[in-house]
Amino acid sequence: MAKPLLSTYRTGENRVTSSTMAVFERIDLALVQELLRAVTGMGSELVAVSFENQVALAGSVPDARISARFSWWFETKTEIGAYAHEGHSRDQLRKHSTVLRDPGALLFVITPDPVRPAWFDKLDGLADEASGERILWFSFHDLAGAIDKLITDPGRVVGEQTRFLLAELVALYEADGLLSADDTVVVAARAAWPEYQRLAAYICQPNRSFRAGLKYLGFYAEGAIQPLIPRIRRHCTAVLFTREEAGALRARGDAELAALIDGVLDREERTDGEAYDVLLLTGPDEPGTIRLQVPIANDKVTESGKPWGWTLSQRYTRLDKLGSGITRTSQL
Repeated sequence: MAKPLLSTYRTGENRVTSSTMAVFERIDLALVQELLRAVTGMGSELVAVSFENQVALAGSVPDARISARFSWWFETKTEIGAYAHEGHSRDQLRKHSTVLRDPGALLFVITPDPVRPAWFDKLDGLADEASGERILWFSFHDLAGAIDKLITDPGRVVGEQTRFLLAELVALYEADGLLSADDTVVVAARAAWPEYQRLAAYICQPNRSFRAGLKYLGFYAEGAIQPLIPRIRRHCTAVLFTREEAGALRARGDAELAALIDGVLDREERTDGEAYDVLLLTGPDEPGTIRLQVPIANDKVTESGKPWGWTLSQRYTRLDKLGSGITRTSQL
């Protein structure tokens, strides 16, 4: 039975690692080697398989030899700064270094950090001090860049299946927030924008997928990213909108969420008995809400020049970009 391409693991590190290995398993080993060379800078030192002609042996010269003796180990972290301080992650890496006693072994460490963690400059406490040269770090951004260069190179012959698999892998990294330090989600908000101004909340379908680590939420409405960017205070998943649930929440001391449910049901703005996700936000006039100088107008168009929505669902960006004085979405 064929293995699924995208891992069914729910936790980030296992899911990302398993999916990466699934793609590497399905493409040419020479391409995997090329990608790892590109992101580590090892060049010809990184050899998986060697092809030799006229190999001289004692008393004979066979025409050719194909040989392979290597072991590549991978350790992934999906949080920025995972190796920044002493602790479990660094102890774990030290323990992993025992595999490097095999002269054909390399340990690749992949993280979302924008630059190489400083600790890697001094890999102390390893099982074998000489093995530090064979612990190689690169970022998901580095790998995604190498993949993009490979599959978009018009001079390369790369099969459609390989292009698809590698593009899907980059999409997974993007969806999991591993390629950037985005801290803001901007949602399509024709109805949600006026609702936020009244409720200081964003209500959407239950169990909606958002990246981890988000701090702010923006609203794309009326052809622009609106100038109020509230801070996300709480994310409540699959909240049942009923009078009974509001009463139970109030009894547990959550008067804020209870009042929101009652108010929404009073105005018949949601279906009684349905579940929704609720993001409680800072209000329009509260200190935690960032106010941009002007709305950021959408200037996205189709190839024919027809205006097109900047987002039809949600997109991610950084607060510092939104607040840098830009006036058009193409500047993001």
